[in-house]
Amino acid sequence: MTFLAFFVGFGYAIIILVLAMEAFTYKPEKPRKAPVSNHISGFSIIVNFRNEQERLPHLLDSIAKLNFASNRMQFIFINDDSTDRSMEILTAFKANHNHIDLVIYERNVVSASAKKDGITQALEHAKHDHIVTTDADCVLPKNWLSTFEKHYKLFPSSLFVAAPVQIATGNSILEQVQASEMVALQLMTTGGFSIGQPFLCNGANMSFTVSNFKEVGGYEGNDGIASGDDIFLLEKLAALDASSCYYLKNEDAIVTTNPKSSWKEIIKQRARWAQKGSKTKSLLNKLMSAQVFAANLFVLIAPLLIYLDFLKFKIAMAVLALKLFTDVLVLVIGYRFFENNSWQWYVLPQLIIYPFVVVAVAVKSFTAVRWKGRVAQH
Repeated sequence: MTFLAFFVGFGYAIIILVLAMEAFTYKPEKPRKAPVSNHISGFSIIVNFRNEQERLPHLLDSIAKLNFASNRMQFIFINDDSTDRSMEILTAFKANHNHIDLVIYERNVVSASAKKDGITQALEHAKHDHIVTTDADCVLPKNWLSTFEKHYKLFPSSLFVAAPVQIATGNSILEQVQASEMVALQLMTTGGFSIGQPFLCNGANMSFTVSNFKEVGGYEGNDGIASGDDIFLLEKLAALDASSCYYLKNEDAIVTTNPKSSWKEIIKQRARWAQKGSKTKSLLNKLMSAQVFAANLFVLIAPLLIYLDFLKFKIAMAVLALKLFTDVLVLVIGYRFFENNSWQWYVLPQLIIYPFVVVAVAVKSFTAVRWKGRVAQH
């Protein structure tokens, strides 16, 4: 048991800290692939939505404030059978901002995934080869598209660009746990790109081209899985040339999304993430997921192991201290990029609560998850 405890502790620390340090030092390199023209006509931005009347006004307000020529951006909204006022809100915005190219389509149901259907359908109407996707509950920074354009001009052969996402925080531990988890995920994402093994990204902020999407057959082969519109596409494009896939490590590209309002919603969402992760081909993804689960499970069962005399107290404390050191260092590194001056006040309760969340997510991921009124297939 002592060997197993140290294996869990050191395995967790090594994989997490290696990715974190790689993320900290990450600077994109020129691709090996022959460069193409760096001319960019503009961007077509795809947004899938379903019953987002509370969040849509914030997204639309940020769209109106974007620092980018309106004739070089096109917004394609795909309605996934909304039953609230979402369509009314979008229609009113379109009427009041006729200088913004904004079109709305109803989803054509083809697969088990609304977002994959929406993205595939939207590409048929895209005026620009360069695509950016985001979510209806996000707020966009004003230089968002300008930052993507600068990247593509420097790296015109880019196959895929993952960009940062942060969660808006308030004064509750519920929000802080989600914000810190997202910071850690973004750090792991960047680390994967840094070592040439990209395995994570977020559909709320990613970019690719129509031509490259078609080259890899889009979501063919993954369309039976309800989620994964992001990592399955990344996986296909990285298989072409991982060195031409990038993380846009720029503060002007950070998209902000809202936290879930309950622990139940957090667990359901993360369970969906875990389900798509189990379908990925990435060994690094599976290894990191297994180490994270094992380390957090160890935190919960360590007292029982000590009580039953399966593990010495000093050994358990050493492993727990190693995990604590790893988690705090990751947050320190991550929050140098994602500014949040209040996270330190919540770090101790976060580290106590999070293992329960991880284990609950793992258990929930083995069941059907009902999301936005539907049961997700997995």
